Amino acid sequence: MKIAPGADVEQVRREILSRVKDVDAFTTREFSEMTEHYWMFTTGAGVAVLLAAALGLFVGFVVVTQTIYATTMDHIREFGTLKAMGAPNSYVYKVIVQQAAIAAVMGYALGITVSAFVVRGSQHGGASILMPWPLAVAIFFVTLVMCVGAALVSIHKVTHLDPAMVFKS
Repeated sequence: MKIAPGADVEQVRREILSRVKDVDAFTTREFSEMTEHYWMFTTGAGVAVLLAAALGLFVGFVVVTQTIYATTMDHIREFGTLKAMGAPNSYVYKVIVQQAAIAAVMGYALGITVSAFVVRGSQHGGASILMPWPLAVAIFFVTLVMCVGAALVSIHKVTHLDPAMVFKS
């Protein structure tokens, strides 16, 4: 039911509750929040989505960690050379973190592009998928933190690198 433009929504809600027995009256926002909570936490669907997201984050972290670690190991002699030439550890760390940030931006760009097509395609189906821009921004920062966190494994390896290994055969 719609109320007259300019009417006080809370006052109309209280009036309905006082006149009609055994009913609930919700504002649009209250009903939306209640429905969202129901689908996310009361049904198995919401819990499954949350578990899938957590699993995706974990798998993504492992894959990024392995990728950055493999790249670091492929160039371990170069990192050793930098350290032997007197480059501070902070410079070497910066290189690894920059690689992780580049991977995050590239992965995010690819993922958000695919997501945009999926969201657009869902508009023609029975249940639309929503991707509000704050969620897209939050996903970017989660991706960035995940990739930089994954780089810590490689940073740990380079921390214990002996620069003299460059001179060994």
